Amino acid sequence: MVENNKKQKGPKKQFDIDSERGIMFDPGTLSLANTEREYYIGYPYQYWYHKARALWYFIEDASRLQCIRNEKDIDTDDYIIENLKMEIHMIVFHSAESLFLTVLGHLFYRHSPWFWISSCKQRKFYYFMNLWKEKGLEGIINEPEEWLRERLYPTVIDRHRDHQKAKVSVAFIKKFLDRLLTYFMDHEEYNAYKHGLRVFPDKARITDPDEATRKAAGGFKSDIFKFLTDEPIKETRNGQEVYGYRIDRNLKRYNIEFDIQLIVVITGILQNFVEGKNVQFNAPMGQKTKFHYVYFEGFTVEEIFRSDPSK
Repeated sequence: MVENNKKQKGPKKQFDIDSERGIMFDPGTLSLANTEREYYIGYPYQYWYHKARALWYFIEDASRLQCIRNEKDIDTDDYIIENLKMEIHMIVFHSAESLFLTVLGHLFYRHSPWFWISSCKQRKFYYFMNLWKEKGLEGIINEPEEWLRERLYPTVIDRHRDHQKAKVSVAFIKKFLDRLLTYFMDHEEYNAYKHGLRVFPDKARITDPDEATRKAAGGFKSDIFKFLTDEPIKETRNGQEVYGYRIDRNLKRYNIEFDIQLIVVITGILQNFVEGKNVQFNAPMGQKTKFHYVYFEGFTVEEIFRSDPSK
């Protein structure tokens, strides 16, 4: 246990939604419109999908691993592939984090969300994430489906041929965002992966403990990640309260096919946010322009998360 006898800090700062919308950014000598245009044009919403597909290229054919080995590389093919699979698993959380920040950026600073996103600190981000998890998207956005429709399908109005597609897609996206947020917040391995001890164990050396008997139940046949977490505890020693942490080792399974499906959906939603900004810059009133929206007809949140390995 790591002891901490420091006095507890005061209450954490509360972030007011209305005050967030009132934040002003002075672009200095930069042109606000030009800078905004640069960011929306260059926003790499396909980055995580391309990265996942690049990793999958080596995973699906181990003979390709020779291209990435160095001269004295002694890692087995299986071990390298496990590392690459873990990278895909973590792409889910990285891309999800970007998607949540994009939603909040469009909520608080609609005309130039990238300024708000770039300046958002982790404490502020997780404050709104916890509020979102507790109350749903309705807890931070009034009429969230209408809000999403205006930003994800701004040119698909009532008489548009794809109006029904957009309506179904928005209902799915709203439900998907709420479910993805819960998934994101419940996975401690992302923080351990970014800032803690990265451990990618060889499956042959890992056993799955049976909680009932505390005996090894045998080796895993599915993907697994081992990482460290801590649980805050409070004890009384010599009449004084001592604060600390109980350290635990966790084993979690993951499913690459499930991860890639999440990345595909996240990428599509990010694309629509970017296309929404495209409308702002390229579709003056009355001008007919084609936008590359992604629709989600035939998708259901229940079907996507049915294969969630954390359940």
